[in-house]
Amino acid sequence: MRPVLSHPIELATQRTGDPEIAEILATCAEDGHRALCAFIYEAGTVRFGGLGADEHTEVEIGSITKTFNAELVRQLVSEGALAPRTTVGEIIEVPDAPIASVTLEELLDHTSGLGPVGTNGFFHNNVAPSLDLFRYYCRRTPEQVFATAARARLRHRRQFLYSNFGHALVGQLLAVHQKTNYEALVRSRIFEPAGMSDTYIALPGTTRNAPQGLGFNGRPVKPWEEHGWAPAGAAHSTAADMAKYAHWVASHGGPGHAWHQCNIGSVECISKGGGTAGYSNVLSWDTASESPRAAYVANSSAVDVNELDIQLLTRLDNTPGRQ
Repeated sequence: MRPVLSHPIELATQRTGDPEIAEILATCAEDGHRALCAFIYEAGTVRFGGLGADEHTEVEIGSITKTFNAELVRQLVSEGALAPRTTVGEIIEVPDAPIASVTLEELLDHTSGLGPVGTNGFFHNNVAPSLDLFRYYCRRTPEQVFATAARARLRHRRQFLYSNFGHALVGQLLAVHQKTNYEALVRSRIFEPAGMSDTYIALPGTTRNAPQGLGFNGRPVKPWEEHGWAPAGAAHSTAADMAKYAHWVASHGGPGHAWHQCNIGSVECISKGGGTAGYSNVLSWDTASESPRAAYVANSSAVDVNELDIQLLTRLDNTPGRQ
C-alpha cells in the first residue's frame, strides 16, 4: 500500500545513462517515486541509468549499511581474530546480563532476541520506527548502545526479529574489538580497499552539504545522521560506489549474513533494502544467474523501490554493457 501524500511527489523526467535502464525506471516507477538512480551488475560489468539522478548522485543507503557489518565479521573471522560464535561478553563486560551469551552471528541474522531498539513490547515494535523524528538515533552514543545492551531483555531468541539495535550493537562491538571507532573501521576495511571514495558514515554534523530527500508526506527531511546507531543505517553513498561494493561482495564469496532470501512472484533473489526518512533503495542478487548478477535502485523519497530491482533483473538480458 502506498502512502497518501499531502504534498504530491513528482517523478523526475530527465533521463541519464543507459537508455534501457532509464526506460524501465520511467515505465515501472510508482506513485511517490522521485529521482531514481540504478545499475545492473554482472561479473564486473556495470550499466547505470536514472531519472533526475545519475551514478554520482549522493543517496542515503539506510539499512544496506548492515551488510558492511557482515563483511567486517567475515574479514575478522578469516583472519582468525573472531569467530561467528564469539559472544558479546567476550568483547565487552556485561556481567550476568542476558546479552552476554549472544553471538555475533545471532546479531547479524536478527535472531538475538533483541527488539528493534533493544527490547520488545508494543512501544518498541510499533512506536520505535518513528523515533527518528526526535533525532533518537542521532543522539545515542556508542556508550549508550552498550548500556542499553546490558539492560536488554531477550525474547524469542533464535527466532527472526528484525533488530536495528542488534546491528548498532554488533558494529560498535567490532570497533571496540579493533580498538578504533566504527567509521574508521568500515572506511579502512571496506570503503578504501573497494575504491568507494564517495561513501561515508553520516555521523552528526557531517551532512551539511548533503541533498535532502522527501518524506512520505512529500516534504523535505533533514539528511540522515546517526552516532552510536551508525552501524544500523548511517551510510551515504552513490550508485557508482554501490556498484564497486557489489563487485567487492561478488569477489569475496557473495552475499552472506545480513542479506535476506526473497521471493517476488516467480523471481528468487538475495536482497537487502534500506530506507531512511527521505530515501529508499535496494540491492538484489539474481540467484538464478550462473555469474554474479545484481541490480540496485535508489529513490530520493521514502517510498520503497522493492520491485524496480526485480524489473531490472527480469527485463534486461545478460549482455554486458559499458563500464
